[in-house]
Amino acid sequence: MEILQQLGANETAFIQFVLFIITISFLTVVVFNPFFKAYDQRLKQTKGADQVASETQEEAKKLGQIFQARAREINDKVRNIFETSKSEANESATKILSQAKEIVAGATATARTEIDSQKRNAQQNITAIAEDVSNEISKKITGAAL
Repeated sequence: MEILQQLGANETAFIQFVLFIITISFLTVVVFNPFFKAYDQRLKQTKGADQVASETQEEAKKLGQIFQARAREINDKVRNIFETSKSEANESATKILSQAKEIVAGATATARTEIDSQKRNAQQNITAIAEDVSNEISKKITGAAL
């Protein structure tokens, strides 16, 4: 104690030291501990939020890849259905066209035979009329000459 008194530390220095200890203890308990607790909680929440955000991004990427794969599968199915329908339509169109060609060919053949028969009848009529006319002319010529 004598050393402290020789240095000029009296009772007020001890009182100030005790008040300093009490003040530091009070500030530690009342101010700093809640602040550190809030800081730790925020740190945990932000680390958790960062982790959740990264997990969400990874999940979104996986879902995007799954979506793209399913979209490709659906596009392939639609393309196959379209191609099948298109080939069936082409086949039915070909059948319809061939049937139409057969019908037209039959109608054309029938029309040609009918035209040929009418032509023969007309020629026979013309020859008959020509013979009648020539007979009449020859009768008039021979009858007029008589």
